[in-house]
Amino acid sequence: MEPPIEVLSIFNEILDKITPDERELDHIENVTTSTIKIIRNSKIPDEISIRFIEPQGSTGLKQTALKNTADIDLFIGIDPEFILNHQFSSKKEKKEFIHTKFKDLTNLWLIPSLKNQGLKNVRMSYAEHPYVSADFMGIELDIVICFDVSSDYLQKNGPITAVDRTPHHTRFIRDNVNEKQKDDIRLLKHFFKCYHCYGDKSALGRSGFIGYSAELLIIYYDSIWNLFLHFEEISSKIIFQHKNFNSIKNPYQNKSYLTIKSKIFPNDFLIILDPTDANRNVGSSISKRAFEFINYQIKNFCENPKRIYFEHHDLPDINHLELSSTQLSCYFYAQFQEIQEDHYTKYRDKLYSLMEQIIKKASREKTLEPRFMNVIGELVFNTETGQYILAFFTETPTISSKFKREGPMKKSKPHYQKFKEKHPDAFEENNQIFLILKRPFTQFKDFLEKNLDKKSIKGLELIEIGCAINPEYPIFAAKGMGNLHKNVIPFI
Repeated sequence: MEPPIEVLSIFNEILDKITPDERELDHIENVTTSTIKIIRNSKIPDEISIRFIEPQGSTGLKQTALKNTADIDLFIGIDPEFILNHQFSSKKEKKEFIHTKFKDLTNLWLIPSLKNQGLKNVRMSYAEHPYVSADFMGIELDIVICFDVSSDYLQKNGPITAVDRTPHHTRFIRDNVNEKQKDDIRLLKHFFKCYHCYGDKSALGRSGFIGYSAELLIIYYDSIWNLFLHFEEISSKIIFQHKNFNSIKNPYQNKSYLTIKSKIFPNDFLIILDPTDANRNVGSSISKRAFEFINYQIKNFCENPKRIYFEHHDLPDINHLELSSTQLSCYFYAQFQEIQEDHYTKYRDKLYSLMEQIIKKASREKTLEPRFMNVIGELVFNTETGQYILAFFTETPTISSKFKREGPMKKSKPHYQKFKEKHPDAFEENNQIFLILKRPFTQFKDFLEKNLDKKSIKGLELIEIGCAINPEYPIFAAKGMGNLHKNVIPFI
């Protein structure tokens, strides 16, 4: 279905602003070609055999990049035989061997070779295994070594390392996306970014929509407008490519959505099967929060198309939301600062896990009685400044100093009697025994200070803990709490 004229006009106007021009594309190609030449002319270790050096991702063979967001992911595909022929006693031994091998290749070959040719800020970065990051002619480069595994091997055995899938993803998109769809992919990725729901820097949930998921959604629905009209349904169906595409057979085609959802991907909110490896769910990392918020914005755009929906929206500052002092008293933050350089996803994952632990502990006493009511949290961070904000909400920032602990029912005589003997102050009520206990704290802020102080994360420093009722806090903390209030809580 073709979009209405007013929608098409908005799409075209936005595309003019977000599509790279020829000058930018030529510069990317020049940097890519020069880097490949440097690697080819370097002293390549005898132990590896290079099968390809290709630019992956949106600036590479896919050509779906947004304007002025250029970075280059250059993959060096090596023959996997020396790994496949190696005997390992365990998966752990294999993983450690590969990690050491890639670390040596990075430190002893790639980094010196790139530094000798004048690349700037050449350094080792980490994902599943070490890779090189550098700056070259004003563009950020990531140079990643992967194993060049065949499609058959990938489907039968899975990848040797997670990045081994990437070249297969790139080729699938290159071969199955037309020029019109490339524009639609740009529009969709731009839309996700406008609302902070894109990739591993999402402000809603642990992760938002990744680029590959956006590309697969456009292929499946053919156009961005058709996707928008059916966006809500992607949370209740299996997204897998049509038969006419050069993709693998769907191994779940005879299973119902409910069976696949409950038994194969029980922890995943969206199911977008990887057309190069259908045992993998591309949607596994996409959070429900990101989906719900984007779904809301898409509905609004479809009902009332306006250009503003495709404009960048800053995270809301809680001070600008006209909340009462009672409402503000329900919001809290913990500010962390990076003091040791590491990949931001490591800090994100550790802080998100910490946040979930805090929420669980805040919600229940040790004896499982209710504590603080309706505790909700979210994480926002800025990779440029190294700031990380955990924002929290609770309906009851102040609770009573004592609570009633439930004991056994009177009919459970042995347990009832044992409880009564252990707690002389216990009393009976409606054939059940109870005990009044004193809480260690009554203020949510005190609870945070007590529990976060014990949860130090290596590489991060806890700067301060505060409440929105007190305006003396950093702007980024205000945005973290504002994001929680406006973008998260209404959609839970």
